[in-house]
Amino acid sequence: MNDARSRRWAVIGAVLGLTGLGLQFYLTFTNRQLPPLETVIRFFSYFTILTNALITAYFLVRALAPAGWLGRWVWQPEVGTALTVYILVVGVVYQTVLRGLVPVAGWGRVADDIIHGLVPLFMLGYWLGFVSGGPVRLRTVPYWLLYPAAYLVYTLLRGPSAGFYPYPFVDAAALGYPRVLLNSAVVLLVLLAFSLLLGSVANWRHRRSPISDR
Repeated sequence: MNDARSRRWAVIGAVLGLTGLGLQFYLTFTNRQLPPLETVIRFFSYFTILTNALITAYFLVRALAPAGWLGRWVWQPEVGTALTVYILVVGVVYQTVLRGLVPVAGWGRVADDIIHGLVPLFMLGYWLGFVSGGPVRLRTVPYWLLYPAAYLVYTLLRGPSAGFYPYPFVDAAALGYPRVLLNSAVVLLVLLAFSLLLGSVANWRHRRSPISDR
């Protein structure tokens, strides 16, 4: 049954996410040049890290607690599709804009490849196999943008006092707010495009196979 298979694959996804996040955190913390608390705050100030954490939590719930209220919530196609959009954009932005800006090697390269490459690909495969057959209410897509929008607000509010912007294209100190807002609008448009695309694909697959064993 798809339920059992999806839970087995969710276990693999959770292990993959925990491995990438754990390794990245270990490397960041052991090589820190800032106080421990600020190091932790900055670690979780990256959209990549937060999104990988959400993906990992999603897989853990689907694997370990699918029958509870949280399990029923994450079972909704909109939830899995939105998370897939987030992590795909993480991968695309990294590969097209950020890759190579910070040199990494050794275990750093392993962690980097997991959270920017393997997790997005695995999530896409999981979505295709176990999520995309369900109908997605496209009217909910605007709500999917609340998470990245809230992240942007947090980043711009904390940046001046912390002297830290996690990504160069949101560095208001270097670029100015008009350029940062323009860059952010482009990213939000990419998120919107991916959301409509994946939502439409899910609805198309649902119409082709209206009877689902999920």
